[in-house]
Amino acid sequence: MTHDVSSHARSLLNRRNFLGQSATGLGAIALTSLLSKQGLLADQPAINPARPHAARPPHYPAKAKNVLVIFCAGACSQLETWDYKPELIKHDGKPLKNGPPVTFQGPAGNLARPQYEFRPYGQTGKMCSDMVPHLASMADDYAFIHSLTSKSNTHGPAENFISTGFTLDGFPSMGAWITYALGSENENLPAFVAIPDPRGIPQSSVNNWGPGFLPAVFQGTAFNSKQPIQNLQPPKSIANKTDVAARDLLKLLNDQHLKRNPEDTNLSARIASYELAARMQLSVPEISDLSTEP
Repeated sequence: MTHDVSSHARSLLNRRNFLGQSATGLGAIALTSLLSKQGLLADQPAINPARPHAARPPHYPAKAKNVLVIFCAGACSQLETWDYKPELIKHDGKPLKNGPPVTFQGPAGNLARPQYEFRPYGQTGKMCSDMVPHLASMADDYAFIHSLTSKSNTHGPAENFISTGFTLDGFPSMGAWITYALGSENENLPAFVAIPDPRGIPQSSVNNWGPGFLPAVFQGTAFNSKQPIQNLQPPKSIANKTDVAARDLLKLLNDQHLKRNPEDTNLSARIASYELAARMQLSVPEISDLSTEP
């Protein structure tokens, strides 16, 4: 049986091309080794598997104490809100020349100008759309990043891209990387949480706060308004004394197994997650009770 071989695959079968590409890879390995010896590469964080969320010092003095990311999947276009494109208005109704082909969702149509007018706002004169006049009135208080581009205009892959930096599945989310690098100052609570829209989670699902190829202990914890963390509290049929005894027995068995297998970091992380869950049974109800806020 014969199989079709792509032109790229055929080029790899060529000895000269194979040696050339291999040499490039060896050079990258050598460069990494040299940079590491000279201390020019960032150190990998030293993580104690038994305390994976322990706070770790950053490379530079930190300015931010907390980060809140509000991600509106499928929100209104930036071309109708903050991103003023006079050339788009100029070429309204014309086909896109020399642009990348868009075939995922059918053939590309003609260019279309924004449906709302743009005008300068604030002391900076930031061009904003009349669609959001109240937000535009605070333009001087925002930091707009216009250099950001995406590799996909389809919701699922684009959500992956903004949360992980890759359009494909399997990569750590931004929160997972930050937790892996810095840990958390409060070991009685999750390092970071996600509050999905109650109408449904994004198309790329838990990838937006997932750990990817990092240990699962660095993933975000999903919160909701009715029951902040699902399955955190035991059933009412199980008494608190019984629940504590079961956790103590489980910890004893896990500790004995860890002594026989000290290299098993996954087991250490699992023990730490059980202990965190026990602490959260006390801390989460308190911090999720908004009635105590002034």
